[in-house]
Amino acid sequence: MVKLFKVVALTLLVLWSWWSFEGAVGDPQLFLLTNECSGFTTANFDLSTFFQNLNASFADLREQVTNQSKQFAIAQSTSGTSPVYAMFQCMNYLSIADCAACLAAADTEIRNCSTGTTDGARVVYDGCFLRYTCL
Repeated sequence: MVKLFKVVALTLLVLWSWWSFEGAVGDPQLFLLTNECSGFTTANFDLSTFFQNLNASFADLREQVTNQSKQFAIAQSTSGTSPVYAMFQCMNYLSIADCAACLAAADTEIRNCSTGTTDGARVVYDGCFLRYTCL
């Protein structure tokens, strides 16, 4: 009888463990804390070169995060008179997939400041931050 009780208890314990642990769920932590555009304007600013440099810098950041599995990345694109210097970091406990998702959200959000009239911007989520400057 005691042996049967142990078998039933062990079976119930195994079934309960399968039922209660549903696995890890990713969370890129996309709660926007701040989005700040620089108040300074730039002189001798070429808008088309700026956007080319901004896109190249952000593409480099994406490549570092997704293909090199980095959670901290810097990039620069300095062609022409409108150089762009960019930096991205996500929390070290985020997976690379969540880090890349946070970068994608920050990239989209920071472009609200990227009108070519300011010399930089930063976006801070609770899982990552992205910034760029043209100085």
